[in-house]
Amino acid sequence: MRIAQLSFAIACIVVGFFLGERYISRLPDHAGYFLVPVADEVRAALPSRPRHSVLIVVDGLRRDAAEGMAVTRRLEKSGQCRVSDQGSFTVSRPEYALLSTGLEVDRTGSRNNDLTTPLAAESIWQVARANGLRVSGSSHLPWFAQLFPGGFDRFTHLEAHAANVFAQENGALLDVNVFHPLYVDENAHHHGAASSEYAAAVARVDLEIAGLLERIDLTKDLVVLTADHGHRDAGGHGGAQPEIRNVLICFAGSGVARRSDRAAFDGRSTAPALALLLGVPFPRHMRAGDDGLDALWEIAAIEPSDPSQPTERSKPTEASLAYLADRRAAVEHFRVENRRALEAWLGDAPGTWPRLYAREAAAQDGRATLLSILTVLGFAANFRARRLTLRETLATLLWMTASLLALWVIHRLVLGDLDFTVINLREQFIPRAAMVTFAAALAAAAGHVLALRRPERLAGDLLMLVGLLLVANVGHVYVYGWPLGFPLPSQAARYFPFLGAIALATYALVAAVVIVRDAARAARGAR
Repeated sequence: MRIAQLSFAIACIVVGFFLGERYISRLPDHAGYFLVPVADEVRAALPSRPRHSVLIVVDGLRRDAAEGMAVTRRLEKSGQCRVSDQGSFTVSRPEYALLSTGLEVDRTGSRNNDLTTPLAAESIWQVARANGLRVSGSSHLPWFAQLFPGGFDRFTHLEAHAANVFAQENGALLDVNVFHPLYVDENAHHHGAASSEYAAAVARVDLEIAGLLERIDLTKDLVVLTADHGHRDAGGHGGAQPEIRNVLICFAGSGVARRSDRAAFDGRSTAPALALLLGVPFPRHMRAGDDGLDALWEIAAIEPSDPSQPTERSKPTEASLAYLADRRAAVEHFRVENRRALEAWLGDAPGTWPRLYAREAAAQDGRATLLSILTVLGFAANFRARRLTLRETLATLLWMTASLLALWVIHRLVLGDLDFTVINLREQFIPRAAMVTFAAALAAAAGHVLALRRPERLAGDLLMLVGLLLVANVGHVYVYGWPLGFPLPSQAARYFPFLGAIALATYALVAAVVIVRDAARAARGAR
């Protein structure tokens, strides 16, 4: 009996390590999900294309920090700044995909920072090049070029964070330019977004962007400044907290309407906005239907003034109105094609993205419900096989509930919310999470001894907890798929495999120690 128990505990340690070590690689699928390719052609040309267009993505720049930058105030005078919603999966590489394609993370399939293969979804950089524009990138990371290898004529990867990504070769700007400094994000990870180090990094990027703007004429050029995500005060992102999810985006210069408020903006509309201001087709897979694309017509200064809005627009010309009408028609065409694809997938009308999300989530919920029923039946069989009375069964269930509640409480006290924000730095998260789960496992064992006072049942009851964790870890694969499918699960559910795998291994280790201890005591008693 003890050999079987010990073998099960050891097997769970191995399974925990296997699932935890592979969860990051299980997250993405760059082939994407439910992509709707729509062909687009600009039939009425943009009357005046910007001489140079610049997108600046300051990695990890919180909205409150961006509001205090001098360059933000300067850009707002020549355009407008908005509050951009970057979605609920605020991890860097997936956000670069969101900004570049106009497509949410659920559907791009980019869900981690590790997979380097190209993305199937089309980017604004590829569209720009296909339409004769030269595209340049400069970053402390190679990730933009890895996601979209056909999107850049020139890409400069500067490994040293001390290097200025805005000082390109010979200072020459191409038609479209992407700048991506990383040191603001790195300082947030290592010191927190409330630290003096973070503030110093923001001051540095403010000065470096100011240097770039000295080479730019906002009467002829276009500048867009934004971030992929923010950070919590202690450092960390990946979740949907307002200080992480909502960042500032500023549009300034050629073709941009002036506006003084902080209107809402959907981060998925960044690439479509660039396409509109550049005079090129929209990225073929961009989100259309239940979208934020109507904000495009408030950004571009190519339609008559609306007296109800605090905005200044240039007097429209026949050519600019023709261009705007063409682009409006293009957006409606995207919406129609998306609706048709959705109705084919759903089997009937209306074809909306919320309906598809709800249907696919219901399928996940159905699998979770089946798994829960099987788990309850398995526990009932276990209690019966162990010949526990109803009172003993209820006491054991109460102990298990209290043990899992203790795990949640300890996690909240030591790490914080049950989402990706607590990971921050992997090398720090793994030992801290192991400490949390080990402490919870020891608390469960101690609680059993003090409350139930049945030491002979401790090993078996601990193994029931281990079994529950095993079902949850393996069941996560059954419910959500490998790779992780569509749609993304809730914040806690997508974070669980990180914590759950560690908990499975540590609880199984504590159970193994108890089993070995019991065996040693039995051997001494036999002598």
